[in-house]
Amino acid sequence: MRAARDRGVEFVNIGPNRADAADFLDAEWLACRPSTDTAVMLGLAHTLVAEDLHDSEFVRRCTVGFERFSDYLMGAADGMPKDADWAAAITGIEPDTIRTLARRMAAARTMLNLSWSVQRIDHGEQSFWSGVALAALIGQVGLPGGGISFGYGAVNTIGRASRRPWP
Repeated sequence: MRAARDRGVEFVNIGPNRADAADFLDAEWLACRPSTDTAVMLGLAHTLVAEDLHDSEFVRRCTVGFERFSDYLMGAADGMPKDADWAAAITGIEPDTIRTLARRMAAARTMLNLSWSVQRIDHGEQSFWSGVALAALIGQVGLPGGGISFGYGAVNTIGRASRRPWP
């Protein structure tokens, strides 16, 4: 992880606890309210779709259900767009910060990592579903340094070799 940082990899820690990212990573910390991970990811996804920054070819070729997800995301299903303003009211992260991060994610190689702990709340599985949807929108699943990972820090000891064969 130090080598990645030394090569210019930027880290962003989104969560209520700054200590979730090791100090040596020099991670940007976006403090959100506890248990609002899904709202952050939906706000990011909305920006990607609304600004046509998502990888529509990847989505077409590698996913199913985008139309239904997009209808929900854009508010066609319930009259409530899940945009950055909506997410900000829930998470406490400024809407411009959410939009800017979505644009950064679309412009550079991005790997999402979700902690296993987010599933330990009511409806906790929604964070993983929205994380996979967000990674698919970015379109970098399967690319070196891109895509999505789960529990990378906790069960893989922040990237050190481990005897456990986790992704």
